[in-house]
Amino acid sequence: MLTRFQKIYFGMARLGPSIMLDMLSLATTLFYYSFQNLPGIYTGISLAVSYLVIAASQFGFGYLSDRTPTKRWGRRKPYVIIGAPLMALSFLFIFTPHWFVAQNDIIGLFIYATVTLAVFKMLYGMVTTPFQSWMPELTEPEERPSVSQWQNVANFLGFVIGVLMTSLLAGLASGYGLPTEILFLILAIMVIQVVGFIPSIANLKQEGTFIPQPNLKKDLGVVLENRDFLGWLLAQGLLSVGFAMVTSLAFPYVNDYLNFGTLDILIFGVELLAVVFLFFLIWRWGIKNKGKRVTLQAAMLLGGITLPFTLFVASKLVGFILIALVAASVAGYYLFPYIVYADFAHKDELLTGEGKAGLYTGFPSIPLNISQAFSATLMGFILDLPRNLSVVGTTGEWVTIGYKAWGPIAGIFVLLSVLVLFKVDLDPDFEAIGAQSVLAVEPTIDEDTLIRTHELEPDEDESWS
Repeated sequence: MLTRFQKIYFGMARLGPSIMLDMLSLATTLFYYSFQNLPGIYTGISLAVSYLVIAASQFGFGYLSDRTPTKRWGRRKPYVIIGAPLMALSFLFIFTPHWFVAQNDIIGLFIYATVTLAVFKMLYGMVTTPFQSWMPELTEPEERPSVSQWQNVANFLGFVIGVLMTSLLAGLASGYGLPTEILFLILAIMVIQVVGFIPSIANLKQEGTFIPQPNLKKDLGVVLENRDFLGWLLAQGLLSVGFAMVTSLAFPYVNDYLNFGTLDILIFGVELLAVVFLFFLIWRWGIKNKGKRVTLQAAMLLGGITLPFTLFVASKLVGFILIALVAASVAGYYLFPYIVYADFAHKDELLTGEGKAGLYTGFPSIPLNISQAFSATLMGFILDLPRNLSVVGTTGEWVTIGYKAWGPIAGIFVLLSVLVLFKVDLDPDFEAIGAQSVLAVEPTIDEDTLIRTHELEPDEDESWS
């Protein structure tokens, strides 16, 4: 059991990674496509490659952290200690192509974006998957909503800062390069990233059951026999196609098509924060009172119904309303994974007696990021559709027709996930599972043994194994 203070600093350690990942999700397409003039298909391919890299990284480092104990630091800590500062440095390089690539060198910029995004995503998997795999080992099921709450506080603050950083980038950037103000803020985020992990590394030591004989094929077989887990992976993959497109295109959409000015961008950012915060509370209430599956379906249904209305947005006001409704759905999407993965890992450990938290946390990265890679590639093609859509409030300025089409395309995948979730149990009964596992291993006494026991004299010296 963790103390309240330990829950806080373990959960809040995600602040640095959350800021970085949220800013990358929101700002990468804006930065490279809108400001650095990297063509849409190149931007999409760069993002797609990075998703494939993180798929391999999260699975690989999750599995390795289950199997590589060290005498001093255990299994999870070494990956965090080494990876956290390198991850911070790689984040800086993503937004500084002007230090290394000449302006108008499209191929050079494409290679630079692809490499830096891939390196960051590899290091992100190296740090966060072992760290998140630690959660079911440190906590009991009844503690996880509390720990997850602090993780969600960190995620929400990360989202806040990511939105504000992207808003400032949209307002301050005017061409090739990075505004100095944004550079200094990125350096501050790098410090938050490294410092945030120190309390957990220094003070937390508990780890789950060590599996001395690695058997990847066997472990994967156990995981892949879990029908609910496979159903969750399918649903999350569909969601990821839709919502990866939402997060990548939200700021380019309001900046390029809706023609938001600096004040509009700031209002837009505050709107996102308020809506996400409010719906975090609403969806948490739903989890407590209605269960995880029903609540997640409601959140996703809201997004699936709302997204197709990008076809009809032709004013800033309608754009504000549309994005607010989509943001409410996105809040639900970000709330669930930590609890769900920890629940699946704990259920498996109750049934098998083996700790495979790293596998349950890392393996989903493969289908999840393949889905996001597909989404990024699809987005690239959408951004390179003909430029015959008039920019809102202007005459003679045109953007890609993809800014109308992306919403319905994303919405289809989100609605499909709602259907899949009808077949998935996201609300396991741990007491019943625990009782079942105890009964399964309880020793039995055969009739001959019982008879012999009665024949023993009280002073008879006989040992039993």
